[in-house]
Amino acid sequence: MADNQGAPPPTGDQQQQQQQQWGQPQQQWGQPQQQWGPPQGYPQQPQQQWGPPQDQQRGYPPQQQQQQGQWGQQPQQWGQPQQQWGAPPPGPPPQGYPQQQWGGYPPPQQQQQWGQPQQQWGQPPPPQGYPPQQQQQQWGAPPPPQSGYQTAPPPVAGPSQTYTGPAAAPSIGFIANQTSPNYNASTDVEVIRKACKGFNTDEKALIATIVKLDPLQIESLNQKYTADTKKQLYSLIEDKTRGSLEDGLCALVRGPLNFYVWLVDRATKGMGTKETFLDLALLGRSNADINAIKKAFQAKYSRKLESVVSDDLSGSEQRMFEMVMSASRTEEAAGVNPATVTAEVKALHAATEARMGTNETEVSRIFVKSNDATILAIATEYERTYHQPVETLIKSEFSGHQKEALLYILRGVQDKAKRDAELIEGTMKGLGTRNEELAFRLIAAHWIPGAIPAIKVAYNRLYGKDLVARVRDETSGDFERLLVAILNK
Repeated sequence: MADNQGAPPPTGDQQQQQQQQWGQPQQQWGQPQQQWGPPQGYPQQPQQQWGPPQDQQRGYPPQQQQQQGQWGQQPQQWGQPQQQWGAPPPGPPPQGYPQQQWGGYPPPQQQQQWGQPQQQWGQPPPPQGYPPQQQQQQWGAPPPPQSGYQTAPPPVAGPSQTYTGPAAAPSIGFIANQTSPNYNASTDVEVIRKACKGFNTDEKALIATIVKLDPLQIESLNQKYTADTKKQLYSLIEDKTRGSLEDGLCALVRGPLNFYVWLVDRATKGMGTKETFLDLALLGRSNADINAIKKAFQAKYSRKLESVVSDDLSGSEQRMFEMVMSASRTEEAAGVNPATVTAEVKALHAATEARMGTNETEVSRIFVKSNDATILAIATEYERTYHQPVETLIKSEFSGHQKEALLYILRGVQDKAKRDAELIEGTMKGLGTRNEELAFRLIAAHWIPGAIPAIKVAYNRLYGKDLVARVRDETSGDFERLLVAILNK
């Protein structure tokens, strides 16, 4: 055997190579080469805004661009530019959480540490039914840039600190009586009055005029029509149209805030509760938007929203929606606190698999009170720790409306375009089309910039069909014309 005595001491590079262990990432916390935020050569792009910053709309990833994020970031929203968020939390990084390199995977021959499957600590398992991801995404990191939704970039909460952050402003269309400063409604009011004059209504003119308007322009149109005629525009639509076309046009004319107020009343009026409408109106919304809905509901119906909804529900389902209506979820600006995620993962397990029976209220609390980024981090870490997707857990532990409500929240955080494409298909699947629900789901997406194109892409990927063609096959007449106009706007 060769005698190494007298050989020169190893260089610094050789020492570093000797110190590296199989399965360890080649970059450790605290090294200056890896910085929080975008990698070298990735310019920071300005944030795109449309009206007040929006908080509650999430999801809709493009199919090819997957981007690995950092601790404490929230899911990006529709239409936000490819902007990286935040500086590292103060102090040393959490123990046991090595920082991953952007898009990096370990060499195939590396031994995994701590009995982990062939995914690095911090990499979420690929969602079932999704196309292969292009780049690795970290534990608690946001989904890739979404087309259409926007939100302000959140500061990062460190492992031992809680950052509540500023409360989000209401979404566009959720401030009562807010109008568009750059839109003159006079011409469109005249077109509508002419289209509704006499016995024959020009439905094509109504559709073309109303569909093109955004939420603030709709409010401008409403106020101008009322000022000119002393009547409500939706009353004219109710008088001059019928059936599914009436449902759709009235929903558009009301604008987001008044539509969701009306939808809660529609969901709770009469025998039984229309749970899908209740979910669409209330779940996944920011504190600011929930408070706006509560205030507008009280003004319109002289009853508290909380009382109306609670009286229609019972048990753990009732308690879940009471938490929703309390408008006390963590603000998106707070980002993700790793210590909170660890505690909530344990709480979720203790409320479900670790006991006989399910603590439904505790599970609801975790999903209703957490912000979107934290829900995503909880779902990722739960599967890594307990080897079961949270969606599978919910399906096994819940049934009925509460199961559907929890899945609505979870899927919206993971991939909103996919979720909404599936729900839209559900309204057309089987015998008969649920026209009212189909119209309301498309209109809810229509108010969010970039949502409709993202849903169309997701729908084509899921079903191998064009959504416009599918809607044409399931509808007819002026109602078909309305929905196609929304999809092609």
